[in-house]
Amino acid sequence: MRGEGEKQAAATAPSPRSTHALQLRDLWLRLGREVILRGVNLDVPAGESVTLLGENGAGKTTLLRVLASGLRPTRGEGRVLGFDLRDGQAVRECVHLMPVDAGLYPDLTGTENLDFALRMHGQRGDVAEALRRVGLERAALRRVRFLSAGMRKRLALARAHLLARPVTLVDEPFANLDDAGRQLTLDLLGDLATRGVTLVVAAHEPHLARQVAPRALRLIGGKLEEDRGA
Repeated sequence: MRGEGEKQAAATAPSPRSTHALQLRDLWLRLGREVILRGVNLDVPAGESVTLLGENGAGKTTLLRVLASGLRPTRGEGRVLGFDLRDGQAVRECVHLMPVDAGLYPDLTGTENLDFALRMHGQRGDVAEALRRVGLERAALRRVRFLSAGMRKRLALARAHLLARPVTLVDEPFANLDDAGRQLTLDLLGDLATRGVTLVVAAHEPHLARQVAPRALRLIGGKLEEDRGA
């Protein structure tokens, strides 16, 4: 049975208008004089999880920001659960982006960061249990600026798990983590996947990411291709 926080997440997210979580058609993005994305096409059914691969600078982070409506495409079309990418409010209500730098508020404590995230989405959740799950119960009242990079990553994972948005985009979730932290990441992301959350995991560790997101795509020269590698 779903917990109260999961029920609240489902209630606050807008009703999907499509059986596809993500759809892109001939999507281009230019930043200044540089073309980052070139005619990207993508179809991800709701509930499917995808690993996003590519060399440094290939545009993985940029593509995640586009999917989260943080960047507007130069041309082409895109939809998230049927909502047009240009409808930023509707998209942001059903998407959670966990950036590589964790995207936390440095002057708030771990507890305050999670409480604030829940309030912003009109949800309730067990913050103390979320911190315990990621091994941060003893650092709950410490300001984020004083946490290590690995601890900040754990806190960001706790936030993503608490919010449980229908589409969760995760940028380099295994970076700055030890073996125990990487296993924790697999457990938390795997739990989201089993709940039916659509995951897009941008990572340089395909052997890890594909354990929770078996389908792999690769950005090469601004274009997106299926990756058939083992």
